Amino acid sequence: MRAPLEGIRVIELCHWVLGPTCARILGELGADVIKIEDPRGGDPVRGLLPPGLMKERGLTVNPFWEHWNGSKRAMTLDLNREQGKEVIQKLISIGDIFITNFRASVVDKFGLDYEKVKTINPKIVYAQATGFGMNGPHRDRAAFDDTTFWIRSGLMSVLGEPDSPPVPLRGAIGDLSSAVFLAGAIGLALLARERYGIGQKIDISLLASGMWAAGEDIQRRLIWGERVTNKKFSRKSAPNPLRNTYQAKDGKWFFFMMLQTDRFWESVCKAIGREDMIADRRFDTHEKRVLNSTEIISIFDGIFATRTREEWALRFEQYELVWEPETTISEVLSDPQINSNDYIAKVQHPSGTVFDLLRVPYQLSETRIEPRFSAPELSQHTEEILTELGYDWNQIAQLKENKVIL
Repeated sequence: MRAPLEGIRVIELCHWVLGPTCARILGELGADVIKIEDPRGGDPVRGLLPPGLMKERGLTVNPFWEHWNGSKRAMTLDLNREQGKEVIQKLISIGDIFITNFRASVVDKFGLDYEKVKTINPKIVYAQATGFGMNGPHRDRAAFDDTTFWIRSGLMSVLGEPDSPPVPLRGAIGDLSSAVFLAGAIGLALLARERYGIGQKIDISLLASGMWAAGEDIQRRLIWGERVTNKKFSRKSAPNPLRNTYQAKDGKWFFFMMLQTDRFWESVCKAIGREDMIADRRFDTHEKRVLNSTEIISIFDGIFATRTREEWALRFEQYELVWEPETTISEVLSDPQINSNDYIAKVQHPSGTVFDLLRVPYQLSETRIEPRFSAPELSQHTEEILTELGYDWNQIAQLKENKVIL
């Protein structure tokens, strides 16, 4: 089975998470991804779990590195040196996609801004991910998804209970979701190149992605203005009592998600054994349920505290309510839905260890997306790639001697 991007070459000048994860996705789509790293240590992610610490703990596979950097080749280049710039320019000349998430000023310093790159290869798809966008006073401000996608976008300000500390971001949610956005944009740019014969630049920022994620709150404010407060609210006063969290007798939580309360109200009342609430004049319309949500939630809290979540689950399924239990990571990985849909792949590490790798979150029916190989060691493919570019062994030795490559 052919891969969707077979024959496409990607030049990745990235670090940390957003850009590398996007490149991993393209690699699993079949592209030949060449990751370029500085010879003096490479991508900082390599140091998040130092080899010494991993060895001490009996570990061979770095989960962060594999999640963000599988299915690509890696080479080192010192782009501060002219010889390094010459190599990357040769790569760009035969590349289809160039991805970077370095700050704009750094990319400009290397002579790799879009205007210069397109003089080398006019049809290249140039993808640049930044924290705050290509313009404005914070164009070169340091950015991570915690500080930009999560905080600066306004998303964090509307989450959690009132008067509670801000809810921190878990993992790299902003980077990982933005990477999927960027991969989709690159696919569209490749389609445009095929149809119109043009290359072009793609801009994506963590700020824009965060605003998109906070879109429900932002869009209401845009249209309704100051009438919208966009503030945190307590689960005890959630506007819709059928869209809320509840705790069972055993301390386990679950979530109701029934936006159409007129459709589900009768079934909910029967499920909890409170048929008397169906025709209660305080709750007999959606508008009244919203106005009296605090009272309903208080009643529900008392009722749900009388049975375990497993006991409630039987009732909820009987009446076909829309709900799900709070699920731990361990429970997710043992969920039969995961194996049924093949969401996790097996990959072999160079050490011989076979490990599980989370797949890209979509599949195509006729051109399957697969992890092709594990994430590369630092400078693993440098010589291989240079020989493909036409460098002989004397030239490669000179590049090593001059510390242009590792």
